[in-house]
Amino acid sequence: MKNKDMKISLVFTSIGLIAGIFLAVYQVSMATEIMKQDMISRFGSTTALIAISAAQVTAFAFLSSFIGLKLSRKINLKLNFKFDKTSTILATVIGVAAAIIIVGSDKFIFAPYFPAQTDTYVFSPIYFVASVLYGGVVEELMLRLLIMSLMVLILWKLFARSKDNSAIPNWIYITAIFLAAILFAAGHLPATAQLLGLSTPILIRAFVLNGVAGLGLGYLYWKKGLAYSIYAHIITHIFMQIIFMPILY
Repeated sequence: MKNKDMKISLVFTSIGLIAGIFLAVYQVSMATEIMKQDMISRFGSTTALIAISAAQVTAFAFLSSFIGLKLSRKINLKLNFKFDKTSTILATVIGVAAAIIIVGSDKFIFAPYFPAQTDTYVFSPIYFVASVLYGGVVEELMLRLLIMSLMVLILWKLFARSKDNSAIPNWIYITAIFLAAILFAAGHLPATAQLLGLSTPILIRAFVLNGVAGLGLGYLYWKKGLAYSIYAHIITHIFMQIIFMPILY
């Protein structure tokens, strides 16, 4: 890897460490007393659990960025942190649209299938930071920079006639976007199961809503660069938690 790539990976790793700490702290804060006692019996203390969880997220961030940067270069995808006005507007629209679709669908379509205690919303600063950093950055590193790039590389090597990475067929990128979006949705199932259970409507919700968001984020990574998918993902969380959920709930 180039020295510049290592520096970028370390920056992403630092973000992953912060994200992991906030995410673990939030999970512990939301655990019941029985769950906390189980955590203590398994890990010795909730502090140890937080440290282990943070270390896992940090490792995910490092490996995803370290490997993903090399993969993305092979298949002509980029980071592109040089934001331009038109692309930023597009990413903002996609991020806000994802927030509207998710919150609106939850409120007006899937609400009857939610547990009773989910009909109110209380803003959590800890969860907000965790979701912005973990969802907005770490998930994009794992699902777009690493997984989507790897899928494009595999499909290109297996099915494309041209070995020129500037001439990879569009269908390969589109297929990789869909596959990564499905994995993105599936990755939310554990948290969904913990909060809402896993009835058929909830499973449909998880794959449709997260899948739609994943398609938009994958498109941005393909056409504009990873920086735009990260930005749009962050925008989604900001609008969901600060604007739309307080209004609708």
